[in-house]
Amino acid sequence: MANHEPAGSAVRRLRDTFGDPKPPDITRKITACVACRKQKIKCHMNESQPPCARCRKKGLPRTVNRSLQMLLENDAQTIEQKIQALEAAVDLESNPGALPGHYFLPANSVQANTPTDLISRGLISNENAQRYFDEYQNRLDHFVYRILGYHSTATLGRIREVSPLLTTAICAVGALHLSSPDFETLYKVFVALCAPLSFSRRHTVDDVRALCIGAFWLSDLSWSLVGLAVRIATELQLHKSFSKALQGDRSHYSRTRLYMLVYACDHHFSAVRDARKFLDCTHATEDDARLVSQVLRWSICANVYDIFGADVDRPLSDADIPQVRRFSIALDSLRAEWGDKFNRNAYVGNYPRKGVGIQYYFAKLYLCPHALPPDVALELEEIANMAVLSALSILRAVISDTEIQSYLNGLPTYFDIMIAFAVVFLLKVSTHFSTTVQLDNQETQCFMLSLAMVMKGVIATMHPHHFLVSITKGIDDLLQRSRMQEPQHVTYGRNTPHVDFDLETERMFDQYIMSEIDFLSGQDPESFI
Repeated sequence: MANHEPAGSAVRRLRDTFGDPKPPDITRKITACVACRKQKIKCHMNESQPPCARCRKKGLPRTVNRSLQMLLENDAQTIEQKIQALEAAVDLESNPGALPGHYFLPANSVQANTPTDLISRGLISNENAQRYFDEYQNRLDHFVYRILGYHSTATLGRIREVSPLLTTAICAVGALHLSSPDFETLYKVFVALCAPLSFSRRHTVDDVRALCIGAFWLSDLSWSLVGLAVRIATELQLHKSFSKALQGDRSHYSRTRLYMLVYACDHHFSAVRDARKFLDCTHATEDDARLVSQVLRWSICANVYDIFGADVDRPLSDADIPQVRRFSIALDSLRAEWGDKFNRNAYVGNYPRKGVGIQYYFAKLYLCPHALPPDVALELEEIANMAVLSALSILRAVISDTEIQSYLNGLPTYFDIMIAFAVVFLLKVSTHFSTTVQLDNQETQCFMLSLAMVMKGVIATMHPHHFLVSITKGIDDLLQRSRMQEPQHVTYGRNTPHVDFDLETERMFDQYIMSEIDFLSGQDPESFI
């Protein structure tokens, strides 16, 4: 029998596999199903396809015996038909193999040399961008110690390749100072580029440069930008480059320089600018006035910290004394300005007015402890006595004013810490500096015992975890260790022995001593970076 199958068909390939290209040599064609053949009855099939009428009626399986080769050929033909149908549906001519190889270059290899900044997007012309860039690079950047750093001599094209954010910041600030109508567009683009930085973990030093540029000149964004710059500088660990910069490493020199710029930028906006003008707002209230007075006071304290730090063991030099006097006068002026401005408050009584006084003494005590070195000079005696008077005034306010006592369960922990510091300060003065500072030991001891009794009454209804509870217990333990007696049972004289303030007792309150407390942690460069 001739082979009528096409040369490339599945049936033909199957036959070739067995080495016989002819169809099966079958002399008798089987048409009856297995069940009918067993019964030797006639098998009636519709259109010669199983099942037959009898099998369909009885629900018997459709089975027609065929040769193995015929079964295999039928399966091969069915599979081939299905594959052809799939190929027609997929259209293999459009697969990746049909595309040129350059279509599959990594995306970043193209983007690396193709800036996708505001210029390439057509938001501003290249000519205008160059004007804004020149204005910033040749003028504005020098007001702030050249934030661009090693980019100071770079071209606009180079900056565009390095950072679209830095490009936008430079152009926005340049446009602002050239009064260009492009500023509004540049401002919006800059804000849009800054927003994702808050959630990204992949930053560069040029991101920090861009944020500092914006913070110095875009006043309504300053706080947000400088805060973000501080955070990113922390993540980049710029502060750790200082030692290597001293060793001559230029890269770490650049990082350290940027760290200092971030610090300077942050302090520019830590300083209060025209805070009093805020009270000219239509909606300003007395609470706003209280807030402004507090901001002004802490602005002075921030300056104190910047100049003297928190190390009370560092003695004042002759050059420091005029600065201390200026700070003292500034605090006196604030108290005179705000002391009588506040009325009774419906929620906190006379605290607005009394708070001005007690916080004034807090600030004075914060200013003056540096005047107490072991060999105090005569010209520092006034400053040292000012510190003692401030500490005594804090204790007196708490002891004698029941309204202030009622505030203690509600005031921030800052107040609790300053009360503790006043106690420790007075005890150390009475122990170590009584010969050089005017301090009445009898009065001081009476104040201590009275304060302990008042504080015990105040904390009686407080939650055990309240900070003032632990401070009160510390003060009481300190007095017990110092073997003080109740005031009414002791007769004092000017030469009453000093409080027994040994090293073990001193360690009890080390956590409250100013050298261990960072009242202005945000002002220390090592603390925010």
